[in-house]
Amino acid sequence: MNITTLGLFTKLFALTIGLSMPTVVAPNLITQAFAQDENETSETGMKNMSNATRTLGKIPSMSTPGEKTFYVFTSEVENVDENKLKVAGDSYSVHTLVANKGDKVTVKFYNVDDVQTERHSFTIGDPYKVDIDLGFGQSGNATFTADETGVFPYYCRYHLPVMTGQLIVLP
Repeated sequence: MNITTLGLFTKLFALTIGLSMPTVVAPNLITQAFAQDENETSETGMKNMSNATRTLGKIPSMSTPGEKTFYVFTSEVENVDENKLKVAGDSYSVHTLVANKGDKVTVKFYNVDDVQTERHSFTIGDPYKVDIDLGFGQSGNATFTADETGVFPYYCRYHLPVMTGQLIVLP
């Protein structure tokens, strides 16, 4: 389907379901904005919207209340020429972990690096003293109670200064 046919199909579909659709066409660029014809809304939609935007004071958890589980993988920053830059291209899949004070925190760490000789660690200093040290294809876990608020750096002791992240513990 070419771009003109796709544009016409999109316009017809939008008009069929009652949307007005201004279209701006430029060479190789079509920008479309969809809008409701009138101020249409439903009570259910507004209830969902207000629930989604209210502040709860604590971060909602998808896990058991008072427990947070984080899955952290080793990863590689694409297109990094480590020899040229003289710095490793290693990274974590997650750079910020957020928990509430009092949460039981579990970190599940996986070394999925392609290089079989690469070791990686997931290390947090005081007050949590976490040190998961892994070889190729290994995984490890650490569990602790987030009993102090603040921002706590985590890092790979083999790949500083690039392989870092932070644990944020909220009050």
